[in-house]
Order: sequence, then structure tokens, then C-alpha cells
Amino acid sequence: MKVLFITNIPVPYRIDFYNELGKYVDLTVLFEAKGASDQGIKFNWNLDKINNFKAIFLSDGDIKEKKIDWSIFKHVKKNKYDKIVVTSYSYFTEMALLLYLKLRRIPYFMETDGGIIRNENPIKRFYKRFLVSGAQGYFSPSKSSDDYLEFYGANKSVIYRYPFTSLSEENILNTPLTPTDKKVIKKKIGVSEEKMLLGVGQFIHRKGWDILIKAAESLPDNTGIYIIGGKATEEYISLRNNLGLENKIHFLDFMKSEELTEYYKAADLFVLPTREDIWGLVINEAMAYGLPVITTDKCVSGLELVSNKNGSLITTDNVCVLADAINNIINNNNILKRMSMESLDIIKNYTIENMAKTHSDVFIK
Repeated sequence: MKVLFITNIPVPYRIDFYNELGKYVDLTVLFEAKGASDQGIKFNWNLDKINNFKAIFLSDGDIKEKKIDWSIFKHVKKNKYDKIVVTSYSYFTEMALLLYLKLRRIPYFMETDGGIIRNENPIKRFYKRFLVSGAQGYFSPSKSSDDYLEFYGANKSVIYRYPFTSLSEENILNTPLTPTDKKVIKKKIGVSEEKMLLGVGQFIHRKGWDILIKAAESLPDNTGIYIIGGKATEEYISLRNNLGLENKIHFLDFMKSEELTEYYKAADLFVLPTREDIWGLVINEAMAYGLPVITTDKCVSGLELVSNKNGSLITTDNVCVLADAINNIINNNNILKRMSMESLDIIKNYTIENMAKTHSDVFIK
């Protein structure tokens, strides 16, 4: 079976997914470009890892979100592929492609990493519904994403659930690390506090780090907060310092995967107080290391993966609620152990291998 995926840029975990999917089907992936540095997205590209699929790049440079690359049409012709999947329909090139597929009556699938229904003007909503409706099928990672697709015109009977992830089976721990194991790793990476709270994400307003910083005033002195997200803004540095929390809150730059792994292993609790995340793969990653998770009801992965069994799902922009949620978990070793085991049990099915198999099963229906 010949399958064509159309997407924006070759992010590493997507390369892993396509390599795995290529074991099931004759796969071609058409990338709009090789990078997106103008959006702050930079990776250490290793295209040598492409080995189970054919890759086509419309551009060797950075992606242009609001510019149509007309060369895409010569690669998408009727009867050339058995299945076509469009993934980045907010980009102008793929918007134009959707119009082409609809006009030529070429069947296609749409895939989303998540979606949030917003208040929009009627014209924009009508146009989005026109783009989303009419696909042969839809790949959706969550219930809230199903609702999003249905709202914009998708046929509920052809929405297929898949486990969206960046993790392979080998990336997920079999059992939680013990407090003794964590103590050793804390010492290794220079964490002096008894309890360690970890957050991962850019230092931007949307991630809600200001709420976590304010909540830190109500946390025990033996709890250190480590936020890994690049260069901290002056706003966050000033907020922390004005509250006298210099010794409690630590801002860290982005890290290579191997180094970040040590922080996940050392941490006792993961927090993402986001104001909006279309998915939030860091939730998957934290759970793969057996961490309890606190996030908000505006994080799609949180809505799908987090409950009071393995953490807490809270409202946004509420300092007291966040502080209470952290305090209810962080200093109770029995709760930490139970929630850690629950996180691993929930996330064990969210693997690249299962993600590829789910897609393959839909294609052969």
C-alpha cells in the first residue's frame, strides 16, 4: 500500500514515527521545509535517520507559514497513492492543497495533534469548517480533539483515535525510581533540595510559569523548583527575585536529551501550569519517567492523560489552587509512589510503535 504524508518540518519524533510506519506501508513523506528557525524551532537535524520511508523536501530552508509553495501540487496526483494524509492544515501551502484535493475529488485523511475550540468570527469559523470537513477519515489523539474536529465539520463515524507521542517503548521505565535512586541522581546534577519539582517549556506567557513562581511562596522550604526552557525573561527573573525566591526557583537553559533525562529521573513531581497547549508532549515524557503530573484543563494531553490517579488537573491562572495541588502531593511519599505507578501504567501504550500500528490498522480497513 502506497501512503503519502504531508507535513511541515521533520521534527525528530516524527522521523521516528515515519520510520516505524514505513515497516507497514510503502511510505512517502512530503515536508514543506527542513526547518523553522524564524519561529524559534531549532533542532540538531540528523536526516541520516530517515531509513524506512522516502522523504521529499519542498524547501531546503525554513518553512514559510503564510506563503504557498506551488510545487506541492506536482507531487500529489490522483491514483499515485492509495492513502494521503494532511497534517498541518493551518499552513497556507497545505490549505491550498486541501482545496486542490477537494476540487479534484481525491480522497484524503486529516491528522491533528490536538485542538481547542475558540470563539471566532463567523467567517473564520465557516472557512475552517470548509477546510476540515469532507475528509475520508481523521486521526485524533484525544476526546477533546474529537470534539474539535466534529465542531469544524468532521464526520464522527470516521474519526480514529491514535496514541500521540514522542516515545518509543524503550523510553518508558518499567517501574518508578525509588527515593534512594532519586537522591543519588539529585546529587549528581547538583540539586540540593530534598524534593524536586520540574517544569519544562519555553519562558513565554502561555506556559504559565508566573503562576508557578507565585505558588512557590506557599511551598515547603525543602522543595526546589527547576524550570528548563531556554533563557529566562527579565519578567520571570524579576518576579522570582522580588518574592525572595532566588534559592528556591532555578531557571535552566534548554538541554540535550541525555541531560534532560537526568532531571526527569531526579524529579518528584512535574508541573505544567499552561494557559493553552494544543497537546503538550512534555506530559508524555514526564509520565514515562513515572512522575505524577499537575497541569491545567487547557492542556489537551492533560485532559487525556492526567487525573487524580496520577496527579491533578486544575484551572488556569489560580495560584492558590496550584499551590494546594502541589502540597497535597509533593511531601507524601505514599501518594508519590502510587501516582508514579499510575503514570507508568497509563503511558505504557503511548509509544511510537503503537502509534504506527494504529495508523496501519486504519489504512487497511
